[in-house]
Amino acid sequence: MNNKIILGGLLILSVIFNSCLKESEEIVLTPDAGNSFIDIENDGYVVTLNAQPALEGQTGTWRLYMGENGRFEDIHDPHSKFYGEPGEVYLLGWELSVGDNYKAETINVSFKPLRPVIISEPGDTIYNNISLKLEAEAPKYGATGNWEIIDGNGGRIENTDNHIADFIGIENEPYTIRWSLSYGSKEESVEVSFHTDTLRANAGEDNLDIITSSSENDVKYYNLNAVLPAGATGTWELLDGNGGRVYSNTDPHSVFEGLADSVYTMTWTVRIDLYESVDTLQLRFRGKWGTWVDPRDNQAYRFVKIGKLEWMAENFNYAAPWSQYGRNWYYGQTSRANIINGRPVETEEERKFYGRLYNYYGALDAAPEGWRLPTRKDFDELHVLLGGKLYAHDKLVLGGESGVDLNFAGLLSYSGGYLNNRDNFGDMDISGYFMTAEFIESNFGVYIWIFSDSGASYAAPLHAYFHGASVRYVRDVQ
Repeated sequence: MNNKIILGGLLILSVIFNSCLKESEEIVLTPDAGNSFIDIENDGYVVTLNAQPALEGQTGTWRLYMGENGRFEDIHDPHSKFYGEPGEVYLLGWELSVGDNYKAETINVSFKPLRPVIISEPGDTIYNNISLKLEAEAPKYGATGNWEIIDGNGGRIENTDNHIADFIGIENEPYTIRWSLSYGSKEESVEVSFHTDTLRANAGEDNLDIITSSSENDVKYYNLNAVLPAGATGTWELLDGNGGRVYSNTDPHSVFEGLADSVYTMTWTVRIDLYESVDTLQLRFRGKWGTWVDPRDNQAYRFVKIGKLEWMAENFNYAAPWSQYGRNWYYGQTSRANIINGRPVETEEERKFYGRLYNYYGALDAAPEGWRLPTRKDFDELHVLLGGKLYAHDKLVLGGESGVDLNFAGLLSYSGGYLNNRDNFGDMDISGYFMTAEFIESNFGVYIWIFSDSGASYAAPLHAYFHGASVRYVRDVQ
């Protein structure tokens, strides 16, 4: 064979081989899909991908390998936006290709699931009510919410598509309420179950000692604090009291206007559908007197500030249980009563006015928390602060300008276990005998302060067990 022909063929084969080798070297695919996105939560449930662009002559394409309802804004844009759904995990590939050759790198994209949360957890029972203000965490990132009753009769929900809604049921019925969040094809829900109760109006706590300005005579103001159940209407009505005014009869927190030392009685009526309930409220603004209520029997007592002490302006009237030595009585009310003057205290009105007579131990037993028996020094300072012998009497008596309002409830000499003796009651409407804290241990004596139209003095120490006197407790100014 001709050597020239052989050489030429070899040259052709060499060119073809080198050409193929060069083409093979040019097809180098190195896709870079960028970073993954894990537990994303934002408006639209979207991420901006960050793959490396394809080289010249190559084609870049995003592929969805795993996950539901995901989409690319532009499959050939390495920085395309990718939209998904909450709670879904996606496997994405960034694929580079030349002709029939391709290669891909994958990343993960996941979005946080919907998490519905009910804020207003009612407990097992909606006490004193048949309605409930429903409140859930507001939907975020484009989700929508919805309330529904899934169990229970005769109930309804107002504003079901708002995260704050009103549930209204019927009395004594079990209900289950569901709050659902939806986005795309995803839905998650949470449930709460409870019983309704009987509708009972709540006008707020009685307040017989509202402190406002220091003036006794000007108009006073107070914000009412009733409860308006979900879906209900309410109405205030003033029943009793001078110069009182409710500014808005339908506002549970309306401003109330009144005068000092007048007791106001009003009602708060709530209505839901066919149900109606009424609660009564009493209010009083402090003028000359404050008012304190004994939580043991709910009796109210006026008190007045004199110097550094607050003095009860009424004789104490608590029926303290008898203890080993403690005793208390109403005037003339014992089985062996000898009434020297006056009359037995029988009516509730008189019992409140005169109060009970306590021996020293009974007065200690009956003392409410925060109050104490006055000492001799306390009585002496009271007398001095109000003008002493010349002026104090008229200020201390019932109706006097001090407001202490001392009255004359008399004294009891108790016979105790001495069966042949009588229980002597004397000086009713003549003198007031007031127990002090001054106890003489050596002879079981106690000083009693005597107040009458002839002045004020101390009796010689009387036996702490066998004598009953009125009690006016004191406390430090609050």
